[in-house]
Amino acid sequence: MKCEAPPLVVFDALVNKDNTYFFKGAPFTGVAIFAERGIVVSKKQFFNGQILGDYDFPFIDIKGLELLDAAIDQEWDGNFQLVHKGKPFNGVVYETAYGWVCDVRCIVNGWIADAIAQHFQKHDCYSELFYDVGPIQYEYEWNEPTVLSYYEARFQSEDKRSLKLAFSKENRLRGIYIYKSIDDIFCLNAAVDNSPLKITSFNDIKKLPSDNVIELSLQDVTDIKFTELLPSLLEFPVNTLFVSNISRNILYGLNKHAWLELEELSFHHLVNLTLDEVIAFRNDNFKKVNISYENKTY
Repeated sequence: MKCEAPPLVVFDALVNKDNTYFFKGAPFTGVAIFAERGIVVSKKQFFNGQILGDYDFPFIDIKGLELLDAAIDQEWDGNFQLVHKGKPFNGVVYETAYGWVCDVRCIVNGWIADAIAQHFQKHDCYSELFYDVGPIQYEYEWNEPTVLSYYEARFQSEDKRSLKLAFSKENRLRGIYIYKSIDDIFCLNAAVDNSPLKITSFNDIKKLPSDNVIELSLQDVTDIKFTELLPSLLEFPVNTLFVSNISRNILYGLNKHAWLELEELSFHHLVNLTLDEVIAFRNDNFKKVNISYENKTY
């Protein structure tokens, strides 16, 4: 799951020889950022040292002034706030190092909002990618160019419902995290073009390679949603199940299905139950499952 990106450089780092542009001794293929006195005026795409034309960033809607980081001031009031000409900055900042553009960040009122970021020594892949499509914000992180470590699709509405996936260093699925609900996320994902990882159903998640030990978190999911989600989640080899609240309905829902790999049930709150009742239920139905509650294991 590699997320390729065009190498980004500042135009001043290119060397023009006989109308062919070179970067570090080789004809340049990628994107060059043109700036005048720190203000970005254009972005051009190159192939084998030749200019192809203007370039528009994927995954990011650039609005406002675009600046190289040298034109930005930072003020400290507990966090770094970006300031330009004495006012909190609104726009895009390109962070540069040794001729490379290694980071592209959207700034709103001086604070980082959404971003595209590159931090690899090889500058042809994203290490972090944040972008919005309609009501959903996406986040990706890569440990290595071909190893995705984190994925999140999150509604930007007040309820912040979301779907998150975590991956191991071996690029294998190790965690599924659902917050409140994932209604509409699959449907909306289907309409997103050029997504590094396209998740439109639980079947898409099941196709991802796993290590047969998966942590499943259903945080702030209601009893009704919990019951609705269970049939789709039963085929995953769940090792640890986390739910925010434990109720009788959730216990009975668990008891209806065979959780063969389950080793730990973890929760924060009891709902009209005592811990002794939960332990007794476990002893009758899930004898090998540990109960984790308030930093203690039973």
